[in-house]
Amino acid sequence: MKNRVGTGLKRWHFLDALVLGLLTLYILLGVQSVPFHGDEAMQITMSRDYFTAFVHRQPAALLVSPPYTIDSEPWLRLINGSVNRFAEGLSLHLSGYDESHLPSLWQWPLSYEDNVAQGNRPSAPILYSSRLPSALFLAASSIIMFAIGWTFGGRLTAYLAILIYTLNPIILLNGRRAMMEGSLLCFGLLTILLAIHISRGRQDWRWWLALSLSAALTLASKHSGIVFVASAFSWLILAALFDHLKQNRTLRLPYPLLLKTGTSLLFTFSLFTLFSPALWNNPLDRFGDLLSERQQLLEAQVQAEPTAPTSLTDRLTGILTQSFLSQPFYYEAAFWANSAEIRAEITGYEASGLAGITPTPILGFILTLFAGMGLLSLIQVRQSWQWGLVCWLLITTASLLINPLPWQRYYLPLIPVMALCAAFGFSRLTDRWLQRRSST
Repeated sequence: MKNRVGTGLKRWHFLDALVLGLLTLYILLGVQSVPFHGDEAMQITMSRDYFTAFVHRQPAALLVSPPYTIDSEPWLRLINGSVNRFAEGLSLHLSGYDESHLPSLWQWPLSYEDNVAQGNRPSAPILYSSRLPSALFLAASSIIMFAIGWTFGGRLTAYLAILIYTLNPIILLNGRRAMMEGSLLCFGLLTILLAIHISRGRQDWRWWLALSLSAALTLASKHSGIVFVASAFSWLILAALFDHLKQNRTLRLPYPLLLKTGTSLLFTFSLFTLFSPALWNNPLDRFGDLLSERQQLLEAQVQAEPTAPTSLTDRLTGILTQSFLSQPFYYEAAFWANSAEIRAEITGYEASGLAGITPTPILGFILTLFAGMGLLSLIQVRQSWQWGLVCWLLITTASLLINPLPWQRYYLPLIPVMALCAAFGFSRLTDRWLQRRSST
């Protein structure tokens, strides 16, 4: 009997590994054909920071101070995350390239064709080598998504969550590019997974240390990763509140949890500073500069974007439709639609079979319905730690409600939580159906 059980488990584990491996292969196969975005050129140009710090061993050259000039290297270093550009630099270095192969900074006021004429678009080999780290981060995020689904609802939830998440065309498009989204999703989801395990009783200090490290890497990947970090720590606090309410009938947080949470947050921001060279020179002042420059950039983007600021209705509509009902947006600058080369790249990518599952109204409606069912199912769960999913969704949607820009990339953090809700909703519905069938 034991041999049969062991054989059955091995078969399941083999299937799990096979599915994860095939999805990773699917992600990597689409790296070369994904349409180009101007921000990729900027990230690749800024990967020279890797060569400055680790090849020439001059990390002090990465320090910044005001005044800042828009689109200058100090300004870009300040307002962007550092993980991706260092990962790109390492990938290029291992591929045999150096700074002389990097393109000049992309000039957004110029047309696509003018930028290409000036040599601002990376060559195909440089672009491919630079995209690999983000694609690998994306593949890792899919495995982490599988683990989150497994922890939350077992094997069925895990399979559904990873398929809905990984085959989402918006996730694939942005995660494959040489941009910050791959590492953001990887470390953001890892932070959520660690918070789930801690809320389920893994209170050893090593789990809290891993949480701080992952949260810091999330923020250093892209500053908007604060959504994942806030969701993870809120998940911990909510689970503790519910546990305390069950045991003592009072809504109070135990002192040890408050101490661990405060220490973990302090360590998170200390590590974030360590991973962000632009903050090394007087961190408090540079952090103030970061907030100020970010605010000015947002105001400039709102003024430049014809559809901004978006109305509350548009933001609510985006929250309901961007996960499962919207087609991928390949560029934010409308004048890119005039480029024949970019249109050809989009057509080729969509025809390759590697762009994910094309959203349709019927499929999108079904997935959105299951996501709603998943949230409603939380009413019946007895494990208080599972209620953290509500925190994750509320914090993510709140961040989108205050964002005046309609750009699709800002909705990326919403897709994994909606995928988990949909997977959980379907698995709960399946469980009920099986229970009714067995009772009749």
